[in-house]
Amino acid sequence: MSRVEQQGVPTFTIVRQGFAGVIRNCFLSMGFTHDAALFEFPSNMFLPDSDLSPLEQNIEKIIAGLTGWEPSKKSQVTDAPKTIEVEGADYGDVLDKMNALFLKNGWGDGLPLFAATEERVSVLLAGTDLDREAAIGRIMPSGRTATVESLAVNLALTGGRPEYMPALIAALKAFTDPGFRHQMMQATTCSVNLAAVVNGPISKQIRLNAGYGCLGPDPHQPAGGCIGRAIRLTQQNVGQAIPGSGSMAIYGGPMKFTNVVFAEDEEGLPQGWEPLSVERGFAYSSNVITIHAVATATNITSIHAANEQTVLETLHYFARILGSDYGNMFRNFYEHNAPGILIVPRGIAQGMVDAGWTKQTIKKFLWENSKFSWAVMQSDSEAFRRYDTHVKPYVREGEPWPIAVKPENLIIVIAGGKQSGHAYWMRLGCCPTRPISTEIELPKNWDALIKKAEKDLGAISI
Repeated sequence: MSRVEQQGVPTFTIVRQGFAGVIRNCFLSMGFTHDAALFEFPSNMFLPDSDLSPLEQNIEKIIAGLTGWEPSKKSQVTDAPKTIEVEGADYGDVLDKMNALFLKNGWGDGLPLFAATEERVSVLLAGTDLDREAAIGRIMPSGRTATVESLAVNLALTGGRPEYMPALIAALKAFTDPGFRHQMMQATTCSVNLAAVVNGPISKQIRLNAGYGCLGPDPHQPAGGCIGRAIRLTQQNVGQAIPGSGSMAIYGGPMKFTNVVFAEDEEGLPQGWEPLSVERGFAYSSNVITIHAVATATNITSIHAANEQTVLETLHYFARILGSDYGNMFRNFYEHNAPGILIVPRGIAQGMVDAGWTKQTIKKFLWENSKFSWAVMQSDSEAFRRYDTHVKPYVREGEPWPIAVKPENLIIVIAGGKQSGHAYWMRLGCCPTRPISTEIELPKNWDALIKKAEKDLGAISI
């Protein structure tokens, strides 16, 4: 990025207007000062066939950045104080003042927060055998390291419970996997969020919803909201993905508040239908979290699987929905990437199996029938520009373009309750090379944590 002390190649960053905050965060993450050499140019200069005269008009500033810039003082990213004291007339007053302080300092997500006291954080740390200082990964664009303790702090802010910690830790391990490319997801103008699917006994133990309303709020199954919000708070509080500076997502979207964390309905899987975790190489009954980056979501209405005819009608309907390009599909066309996550209720899946279909044949049908013709792709200059770099290794010239390199890449998850009539499609967003799956590690005191949860929340009745 900038000149590296006494060695390296002098460089100058040309940044699109509005992205200077993202770049400066990156400078800080690499140990440079916040004022490293860059210059903001008008956004329209980055469009095809645009006016490049601003480069010529500002050439002296570019030369100065390449030849004359020196760091004022090398600095590393600084974290917030270890503890903050807030005083008030009573507990409610303290909470009000704490939340106002957080907003003033650009912390949190704008919704009310619980106090992450040392006592509360210590309770949450009982949910893992890892040391509180153990590093999980660096969160961009700031480059700060997320530790087990910082995850517990962000979970405490949501009012989360200690039995949520294993899933939260696994999610952040997956999030910082190089294949997920979270640094791009954090900074992009694309309104993308994380979607996480959990498999294994842990889903029911922590009351993670796989049934009705599984992508939204549920007082009886609160785990998804707390875990997803804690992930988001970590993205912001540790990674500095704050709108307009660290994150340039134009619309953001409601899913960003809590991301999307839900369980697969393993009890509702048709016979012979493997859960997502097994399909991705893990043993049956393993506790696994699979994450992907999704940008948009579509409810699919009026689907049926009562007989062979309605099954075929529904599959064609799915294929039309999956085959609706929106810009990200071919930008992220990699060997192991998935174009999104298709969620189907147990009744539809069972009807398809009863009609002779399997998960594999369903994927193959959707893959074949959601392709884009060569003529359509040629007419889209933005997408077709990626043919040589992304698509050519997998698609011959003149042939239709599939939405994924191979049928096996499609993700189908069973969830949503016992009713039929609807499915849900979450489309790929910026910018993973593949979905990431990670095994969830339980602490030695797991049984005691679950017993405590049953005492606090009542017996699991779902």
